Amino acid sequence: MKTISARQEQGVPGVYGLLVLDVVSRWGYNADTLFAPFQLNSEMLADPEFRIATPLANELVKHALKLTGESTLGYHLGTQMRISIHGFIGYAIMTAHEISDALILANRFIQLRMPFLQLFFSTFGEKASLQLQCDIHMEPLRTEIAIALIIGMITMSKAMTGTQHFTGEVDFDFPKPAGFEQYFTKFPDHQFRFDQPYLGLSFDKQYLGLKMINADPIASQIAINQCEAELSALGERRRISMRVRDILTHAEQHYLSIENVADYLHMSDRTLKRQLAAEGTSFSNLVDEVRYRHATSLLSRTDYTLEQIADELGYSDVANFSRAFKRWSGRSPSNWRKDPYL
Repeated sequence: MKTISARQEQGVPGVYGLLVLDVVSRWGYNADTLFAPFQLNSEMLADPEFRIATPLANELVKHALKLTGESTLGYHLGTQMRISIHGFIGYAIMTAHEISDALILANRFIQLRMPFLQLFFSTFGEKASLQLQCDIHMEPLRTEIAIALIIGMITMSKAMTGTQHFTGEVDFDFPKPAGFEQYFTKFPDHQFRFDQPYLGLSFDKQYLGLKMINADPIASQIAINQCEAELSALGERRRISMRVRDILTHAEQHYLSIENVADYLHMSDRTLKRQLAAEGTSFSNLVDEVRYRHATSLLSRTDYTLEQIADELGYSDVANFSRAFKRWSGRSPSNWRKDPYL
């Protein structure tokens, strides 16, 4: 018998059940037809605290597919998805300054809404990328969640920036659902690939600087504070790599040693190394990631000299900083500052 992880047991937020209802209503079905077999109703699902147990959510999706006769509803769920459905994390994202800030927030708080999901945002390499790791292995629920989220991210990004033309590559780690090619024309600027080794979305780094049309720093901070409170109340033990990344990002001293961080986490540096290795990363990789993000922020948003930036990042001189930056990005910091989106 397959075991169910603690993340899965926390279930799917009820409001996503209402999104399924919104989609199947296009085929003429109402709430009673969709929910009655599972002893659910719209009022119950609208409760922000209500979660649908993962096995039940899987059966609900099966029922919706059977009612509509569709091989997948992921496309419809994604295009109908609105940022407000994600609660306070949605409002924090919607009122962020630009796309890069929104993605950092999504990466930080996604498990408040979907505890079975992890989101990895990276600007290393030629393109920016988002990779998703879904702990749910029940089908068709996992496939529908994956398609809905990725289509939803594209749809919501367009709505939140007012930009209609995004280009990118979409990778799914499962076979193409029957008839899915009919949706390719809806996203002519995206290439869809199936049976890939990972699940994710990659796109040109120039989109990271797109401004959000509802940017509001005060509203965003209020929503972020609420998300932080919810995260604390949830009491979940976050992945150790996320905790290390947060410590490095918010440290007043740039940059802490592994011994410093291990002390903060009340463990030995050997234990910290072992736990990071189990998650497929290392302390030096996380330091590089945080330093690179901080460096690009200082290069693009301040008039600091390279000497000042090197000092801020904890490098002894500009030469060492420049070598590190070229290793991260393939370009010198001065060249990157002239045009970040080359």
